[in-house]
Amino acid sequence: MKRRAARRQGFTLIEVLLVIAIIGLLAGVFIFAIGGEQEKAQKDTTALLVKQVCGALDRYKLAIGRYPTEEDGGLDALRVQPTFDDDALQDKWAGPYLTSEPKDAWNNALGYEVTEAGTDEAKTVPYKVWSYGPNGQDDNGADDDIRNKAWADSEEMD
Repeated sequence: MKRRAARRQGFTLIEVLLVIAIIGLLAGVFIFAIGGEQEKAQKDTTALLVKQVCGALDRYKLAIGRYPTEEDGGLDALRVQPTFDDDALQDKWAGPYLTSEPKDAWNNALGYEVTEAGTDEAKTVPYKVWSYGPNGQDDNGADDDIRNKAWADSEEMD
């Protein structure tokens, strides 16, 4: 008697489902790993933006002799020449110091505040620049907030 060799044609349903489950698990692990890296990259990008804005603020101070105030337009004074009462300051403005509105990686505008002159804080932290981080909310310096180095360093010393 001749025996016929059994031939398999294709995969069974269980084999296909097993392969799909394995691919799903690998994709989940990959997405989870990349998700954490994306948030870190956004925080790093925002920290670099804060540094860039601090550099622009320092260049503005070198030209004008003081940091921009709210009356000057705050951070907008780094992009658009403010209207100064003193004509000499109009000529000293050497901007634009920034080419675009400074927005963090979550598309929120950066915060900016000049420290009150004559205070002890003004000696070490002449201004504060910050992003509220991923949640975009003012939650009193939570861990996700990103601040300029001088301000962050002064907070650590307290």
